[in-house]
Amino acid sequence: MNLGYFRKSSFSLDETIIRLKAQAEAGGFSVLGETSLAGATAKLVYVCKPSWAESLVAASPDLFGLLPCAVVTYEKEGKLMVGAGNPSLLGGVSDSEAVRKIAAEAEAGIRKLIDEAAGAGELKPAGVKLYSTKSCPYCRLEKSWLDTKKVKYDLVYVDEDQAEAERLVARTGQMGVPVTEILYEDQDSDFVVGFDQAKLTKMLTV
Repeated sequence: MNLGYFRKSSFSLDETIIRLKAQAEAGGFSVLGETSLAGATAKLVYVCKPSWAESLVAASPDLFGLLPCAVVTYEKEGKLMVGAGNPSLLGGVSDSEAVRKIAAEAEAGIRKLIDEAAGAGELKPAGVKLYSTKSCPYCRLEKSWLDTKKVKYDLVYVDEDQAEAERLVARTGQMGVPVTEILYEDQDSDFVVGFDQAKLTKMLTV
């Protein structure tokens, strides 16, 4: 799971900020202000959807800090990026059904806001890696499922490749398999831990 969601903007910094604010207001967000960072090359726009904030405070106020209320726009390697924290982190740290519902709604809403501000189309995978071991039964099930869905992927046996095993632990904190890495062109990889058919179907659009 990524800590943030970022897309490459098709517009200038000022145009992106204008689009971001307009899309936020149209989507029911409150625009609370903005702050310039690092001169004129980066900006924070503070946004909040009151219904999410109210529901989260009622359900679990100690998790409020995990609800992204700022969108950052900055330059990276000649590209203008726009993004925010990943609301799905909320669902990963709570057993509360109410919190998970807020996290799912916020994830969809924040992604839509960023996509529209950046003028970016639907995020599509550029590559897939399946991290496995020779003896893992769930890995074999996922491999069979990916084959059935005609998804192209690289199979990595972490019990035979120490460097890849260390990279996987460093990126995800996970020592178990299967783990599926989904690579994107203009965003860091995302990871699915375990053979989660529902999540994989959604992310791989199969």
